[in-house]
Amino acid sequence: MIGWQSLPGPPLTSEAERVRDIWTLFALLATAVGVLVIVLVVYCVVRFRKRDDRLPSQKHYNIPVEVVYTSVPLLIVIVLFAITAVSVRAVDRVQAGAPDATVDVLGFQWQWQFTYPDLGVTVTGTHDAQPELVLPSNSRVRFRLTSADVIHAFWIPGFRFKRDAIPGQENEFDVNVLDRTGDFPNTGVCAEFCGLDHAYMRFDVRIVTPEEFQAWAAEHAQQSQEAAP
Repeated sequence: MIGWQSLPGPPLTSEAERVRDIWTLFALLATAVGVLVIVLVVYCVVRFRKRDDRLPSQKHYNIPVEVVYTSVPLLIVIVLFAITAVSVRAVDRVQAGAPDATVDVLGFQWQWQFTYPDLGVTVTGTHDAQPELVLPSNSRVRFRLTSADVIHAFWIPGFRFKRDAIPGQENEFDVNVLDRTGDFPNTGVCAEFCGLDHAYMRFDVRIVTPEEFQAWAAEHAQQSQEAAP
């Protein structure tokens, strides 16, 4: 079983792939800068180590070197800021047009409720059984988050994305689920401390084909109708 404490696993959405690519770029640039600094430090230690009592030649300034070590880091920061800003806007946006599926997420102490308003399906977690969030693959899904009591945080590691669920406020975001199916048990979690049983506020995630999703929704809608008084 894959727990939320484990590695985040593969990206499940195109937005998650974008976040992964940004972090990979940051890591590569940080590694390159770190290696360069280490090489320069080692060079200076070896090349200019003390050999006798004579001081090496002293320079008060070196304009070309100062321009390089000022402009290059500044350029890197500007490029990274621009890439991050554009990507955050893309990941955070609510796209125009109707999504393939809509999920209303309600956080409450200490469980989750997932409602599919267009399908007449509601899945509610209990103290003894955590809920399962079922999503169609290769589809655009809209999440609408709110809370019944305190601030919670809806987090699926495979989304590489976290969004707060706040009482009296509805937060929306869209994800484009990749063409990848599978079960991800115990992977969803509340990432905002919300009280005594916060650690148990988890849910399973399952991604199925659009056809399997429609069959699942029809089955659960029928069960809900049969259970109604």
